Amino acid sequence: MTATKLFGDALIERIEQDIQHYEELIRDRAKRIDNGMTDMDDCFISERVERSAITEAKMQLEILRGDGCEERDVVIDENGEDVGARWVQTRYGNKVVARGVFANSINALCKKTGWTETTRRIPVWTKWIPCGIGLLGACYGSYEKVRWHTNMKTGEYVGYPE
Repeated sequence: MTATKLFGDALIERIEQDIQHYEELIRDRAKRIDNGMTDMDDCFISERVERSAITEAKMQLEILRGDGCEERDVVIDENGEDVGARWVQTRYGNKVVARGVFANSINALCKKTGWTETTRRIPVWTKWIPCGIGLLGACYGSYEKVRWHTNMKTGEYVGYPE
């Protein structure tokens, strides 16, 4: 997909075109293989990339046909503001961090700071999550819905919590 700023119905139309394009590439490859006319583009990686792109596009359409948001657990401070808690890899292992405070779990973070965990509707979009590094990560990762800075349905920028 190109880096243009499309939202809502215009983005849905573009994603549907992308799906048709990838399906056409898959059909064309199948015809070439059936006719014994394969080339370098007919390797398993090309096929995996196209099928993954279709999977991502369908996830994006699901988001856009809703309101662009999804129910997610968030940590809030005493004023009800989202503190942006997230998991990070440190030299001491995986830790959750928010506003410079590190902890071993969400519960530990809340206990340490007096914050609470609640559920809110927040903008989401898709992101490639690799499974390993190098070719392994490229081939065997998957797309997941992640917190996003912009509601792709409405185009409203909400940013990331500080």
